[in-house]
Amino acid sequence: MSAITTTAEALHLEPLATEKPIGQWGLAWRRLRRHKLAMTGLFTLVVVVVLSLLAEWLAPYPYEEIDLMSSYAPLMSPGQPGRPMHYLGTDKLGRDILSRLLYAGRISLGVALTVTLLTMSVGMVIGAFAGAFGGWMDTLLMRFADLMLTLPALPMLLILSSSLRQFVQLQQFLGSNLSVVIIIFVLVIFGWMGVARLVRGSVLSLRYQDFISASRALGAGEGRIIFQHLVPNSLAPIIVAATLGFGGVIISESALSFLGFGVMPPVPTWGNMLNEARNSPLEYLFTQALSPGFCIFITVLAVNFVGDGLRDALDPRLKL
Repeated sequence: MSAITTTAEALHLEPLATEKPIGQWGLAWRRLRRHKLAMTGLFTLVVVVVLSLLAEWLAPYPYEEIDLMSSYAPLMSPGQPGRPMHYLGTDKLGRDILSRLLYAGRISLGVALTVTLLTMSVGMVIGAFAGAFGGWMDTLLMRFADLMLTLPALPMLLILSSSLRQFVQLQQFLGSNLSVVIIIFVLVIFGWMGVARLVRGSVLSLRYQDFISASRALGAGEGRIIFQHLVPNSLAPIIVAATLGFGGVIISESALSFLGFGVMPPVPTWGNMLNEARNSPLEYLFTQALSPGFCIFITVLAVNFVGDGLRDALDPRLKL
């Protein structure tokens, strides 16, 4: 033993360093960091979210403040004496566009986040139960999902959104938040089917794996197997679908608001700001529509970059 130790010391051999094993999510983060477009999109998205959350401190004016004397003020126009300038101008009611953009980001991003979380939750539960139990439950749930997919989404969204506004009880209970709640409810109803089918396919591929059979042999119930084994092992495609769906929700909310069936003024969103810009005089149309349109464009593009990076990062077939 002493001879071996002496030989090792003479050759300046060092013991092998034991590295801490990296889990699946650590490997995914390592891959994601190497995806330049995804990191650019993530940085852009963080900036947009932070600016929206700090709207109360960053906005030069309250978003609902009306000044008819400053209607359609141009870019970088001075405000009232002692007040900040209108960096992006004003709308037809003299409301500061920059302030409304910051506050609108809260609503647009908040609606998108809420709809995405609810859609993912509903889709995961329905897809997991359909794939885990199979038989009549799988047939019933998936045929219902197929039925929902056959409905023309946009006309149904318009009809349902318009119909829900007629309930007086809802208006008394929710007040000015009625349109926000309605748009969330409507988008969730028509948004869970793709997630359910995706989760069902993942669960079916895992259903007869050895670790699932071992859990059943140890006495685990179906509920425990679904929520502790099947759903967690299906999270990778769900996360990718959630990021891509987030951008789709922003587009859908903006389209509905643009058509006048989404979040209603005076609550600002990027979509209803575009709708209001539609009625602007021709010489002001470009500047009125550019700001909210650019916010929608840059946010959706950033989210899609992140989703593309996550798709590559969570693919176990890719090399480190």
